[in-house]
Amino acid sequence: MITTSRLQLLPCQPEHFAAMLRPDLPALARMLHVAPSLEWLQQDLVWEVVPMAAQFLEEHPEAAEWWLYFFIHPESQHLLGVGGFKGAPNQGTVELGYSIAPHFRHQGYATEATWGMLRFAFAHPEVSQVLAHTLPAGNYSTQVLAKTGFTFQQALEDPEDGLVWQWRLLRSEYSA
Repeated sequence: MITTSRLQLLPCQPEHFAAMLRPDLPALARMLHVAPSLEWLQQDLVWEVVPMAAQFLEEHPEAAEWWLYFFIHPESQHLLGVGGFKGAPNQGTVELGYSIAPHFRHQGYATEATWGMLRFAFAHPEVSQVLAHTLPAGNYSTQVLAKTGFTFQQALEDPEDGLVWQWRLLRSEYSA
C-alpha cells in the first residue's frame, strides 16, 4: 500500500477484479472498507480496462505493485479513483496514470496520488524515469503533471489511445 497524508493507494488484487467482473460492487465496497458509492465504476472506460487488467494480473501476479491501485480516502471511507502503473520498470522506465471520480476532482487528490506513486517508483533504484500520457490539450491532468515536476516531451500517436501528449520526470529532477 502507498500512503499519503489523505489517501491510501491500495493495490488491486485478484479478488477485487473478480468482484468487479461479476459485477458485485457491494462486495467490492466491503473488501475495500469504503462506502458503497463507487462512482468511478460507472465510467465506461473503466469497464473497458477491467477485463484486460484482470487478465494481465492473473498472468503476471508478481506485477501487482506495478499495476492498478484504488485511491481510498480512509477518513470518509470513499473510493475516489484508481490509478497506478502500466507494468514493472522496463529499461528504467515506468508509466503512470490515474482517474479521479468527477465528484472528487479539483480537490488535490490527483496531485497527492501522483506524488505517492512517484515516491513509490523512485524508491526503486532501477527506475530512472516516469512517463505519463494525457489528451493532447491543456487540461487538469496536464496541470497535475506539471505541478508534480513532469515536463512535456512530445505529441505522439499511441497505438491504443491515438494522439497523446507524452510527459516525463527524470529521477534527477524528482524532489520528494
